[in-house]
Amino acid sequence: MEGDERTKKILIYLSVEKYASPFDLFQAYDAVDDLIVIPYTGVEMDDVPELINDTIFPRRPKDLINTAIFIGGHDVVKGDEIMDSAVKQMFDPFKVSIVADPDGSNTTATGCVVKIKEAIEAKGEKLKGKRAIIFAGTGPVGLRVATLLVREGVKVAITSRKIERAIAAVANVEKIYHAEITPYEVKTDKYKIDYESTINALREFNPNIIVTAGPPEITYVKKETWNHFNDLEVMADANAYPPYGIEGVDANDDCKEIENTGKLGIGALRIGSVKNDLQKKIIRKLFEKKGMVIRLEDIYATAFE
Repeated sequence: MEGDERTKKILIYLSVEKYASPFDLFQAYDAVDDLIVIPYTGVEMDDVPELINDTIFPRRPKDLINTAIFIGGHDVVKGDEIMDSAVKQMFDPFKVSIVADPDGSNTTATGCVVKIKEAIEAKGEKLKGKRAIIFAGTGPVGLRVATLLVREGVKVAITSRKIERAIAAVANVEKIYHAEITPYEVKTDKYKIDYESTINALREFNPNIIVTAGPPEITYVKKETWNHFNDLEVMADANAYPPYGIEGVDANDDCKEIENTGKLGIGALRIGSVKNDLQKKIIRKLFEKKGMVIRLEDIYATAFE
């Protein structure tokens, strides 16, 4: 489908935050030549219908291939709600392509799983059937990592400071994907981890893969802990701020063997490299076809195109 060549490509950027994210804007401008980005910030749910109407109606339907929507900001829950509301407001033939990636959660989670899959396959093995535990896994990135790993046939466990929160998060993923996920409680007091509960979770679940997806400056798994687990193959840390989430895994590690242990480390900057390239790719994809709704699974599939 092609629109009028004279119709400029316009990306409508929606965010609930006070300011538009410079990161997201840089990515958009670097992704598409001569792109115009129009940011709307402080967006409330009641604002969405009118904003969408004013986005889809100024152009002829065939020219809407050159209009797209990107939902950013830091509030992942509200970002997803805006996405759902925007999609409901559009109708044939007045549809534009849309994606939500608030706080980079979808592209970061995809980058993490892409690197894990790369590390496992480099060993001549398959991801399906492996066991992965995600520490601090009830946040946006952790749950999306869990979702993608489940879709790859991985047996998954997630941890939280409170077992009730872990159970609730597991229920949400299981409801959609009908997969059994194991919840664990790993207690934290500010920046202090109860390493005994960490060890207990690792002993019981005996993972091949460890992922840490929690707040920065917290070490969730010490080297003296992970070094004792012989079945552990890959460790991925989504935190770019030292001290890192997994002791011994540096932010720059790219499927690197850690200190001759046979275990491969994946750092946040290597995950971020995939994430950044993928976000640009997704933004370009928005202008390839009219009316696409690009969700987590679509973002993951795009990473392998």
